[in-house]
Amino acid sequence: MKPLALAIVVATLGLTGCQNPVRDPIDSVVQVVTDPKKEIQKGTRQYPFALAQSGGDLTQFPVTTNYLNGLIQRLAKTANSPFPWEIRLINDGSINAWALPGGKMGVNYGLLQAVETEAELVSVLGHEMAHSIELHGTGRETFGALVGLAAQVIEIGISEPGTKPGSNKLIGLGQNILMGQYSQSNELEADRVGVDLMVRAGFDPRGAIGMQEKLAQLGSGGNSVAQKLLGTHPISRERLSAIKSEVGKYPATGQSTSDEFRKAQAEIKTLETGLQLVTDARKAGSEKQFAKALTLTERALKILPNEHSVWRLQAELFVANKESRKAIQSALKVRELNPTDPISELLLSYCYSAAGDIINADRAKERARMLAL
Repeated sequence: MKPLALAIVVATLGLTGCQNPVRDPIDSVVQVVTDPKKEIQKGTRQYPFALAQSGGDLTQFPVTTNYLNGLIQRLAKTANSPFPWEIRLINDGSINAWALPGGKMGVNYGLLQAVETEAELVSVLGHEMAHSIELHGTGRETFGALVGLAAQVIEIGISEPGTKPGSNKLIGLGQNILMGQYSQSNELEADRVGVDLMVRAGFDPRGAIGMQEKLAQLGSGGNSVAQKLLGTHPISRERLSAIKSEVGKYPATGQSTSDEFRKAQAEIKTLETGLQLVTDARKAGSEKQFAKALTLTERALKILPNEHSVWRLQAELFVANKESRKAIQSALKVRELNPTDPISELLLSYCYSAAGDIINADRAKERARMLAL
């Protein structure tokens, strides 16, 4: 951000005289990132696998998708980041969000359902952006494992090691996001930088306190929808105290909500029945109740007919239920809806293998290799 532009923002927010508590990491990010192009390439390659492992992206929610990307661009401008930021809405009802190296992000629809204000949502997104901007080691190693997963998955045809197609076991896409816990110092720094991002972008920093208190309450009550975020971003008394101290450095002003935020929540609410059916189908599948799970996916597809993540789940379930020919048809639909995604080809390869069609399985696997380059 140019000095003049920064001065205008500071004056507008009434922040004259406030110092960045982490020695302006946002303004110096270009110097910190020794090779932004490598970070961007890394994130771009990992993105399809991260999306698949976290539930699959929802593509038929244009209001929410446009809103989220506008929000990220607004935050990114304040960061003077070299990354081409992008965010996808994830087909998962739990509370979670994540950022890959190079500015690729995902946010579960469950997070948008859980927050009461836009500022609460922004606090989570800003925090995740900060992890990417600050190049936190655990985050890069965590999602860096996805590159290894990508290579492994391509070699074995998307199943787990030792798992053969048709083995009556789900692939597990959408249920096992590969994430590790950030260090305490990383968390505290991401909190500080995230709050700074919020304020610079014109949002009320008190949303960060409200979100942390909400998560702490959910965690203490054993609420399952918050476990993914709490598992990788544990809330300690020290962390909550530090956030309150950080927020206290800024004026209690700024945007708390907007019409666009409410419209995004309303769009998700409109299709909530279909999304819940997907959640129920995943649960039934994990319990090996495949017939029940398939019935639930059929109902979900009547509400969400063009969501590739739902068709992918159905293909997995058909393989697990020893209906490989039906699985191939569902996988072909996945590829039709998402033709440039290597996961689409990997799934198709898996389904062909389950049907004993090795020639087409190998062809699909090779197309996956090409798409993953």
